[in-house]
Amino acid sequence: MRFIILLFLILAGCSVKKPISVLPSIITIKSKSLKFSDIGYIKKYEDMVSLEIYSAGVAVLRLKIGKNVCTDKGCISKKSFNERFLNKNYPKELLKNVILGKPIFNSKNLIKKDDGFEQHIFKVDCYDIIYIVKRDKIYFKDRLNKILIKIRGVNE
Repeated sequence: MRFIILLFLILAGCSVKKPISVLPSIITIKSKSLKFSDIGYIKKYEDMVSLEIYSAGVAVLRLKIGKNVCTDKGCISKKSFNERFLNKNYPKELLKNVILGKPIFNSKNLIKKDDGFEQHIFKVDCYDIIYIVKRDKIYFKDRLNKILIKIRGVNE
């Protein structure tokens, strides 16, 4: 019996997903329900991304975005997360794409630049978004809904 338990623990330890990359960053997220700004990490996996923000060495926010959005308190759908913390009119992949520095809204109004791209997306009474991605900086601002997400590499 002990052998089976030991074997299970060894195999379970080997199945832990390891990130493809870990990027130390200065992360700011501000909305009506979220207000965080400090040093953190963006961890990219094959099928998900996680974002951790620390203040005085203590994790103040942990988000894992895969099929759902998970925190220490549990998981909810991406649509529910947007409705609760961002904007119900956002596409469900918006937060994940912003964290990864990928185009949003199916690349609508995408303007390529030498060091990245910009998107300006406006929909009356829903959102007014400026989204800028550069080599080591991500800037997302919805002026209408007062939502800000900034990510900057700590080496900048």
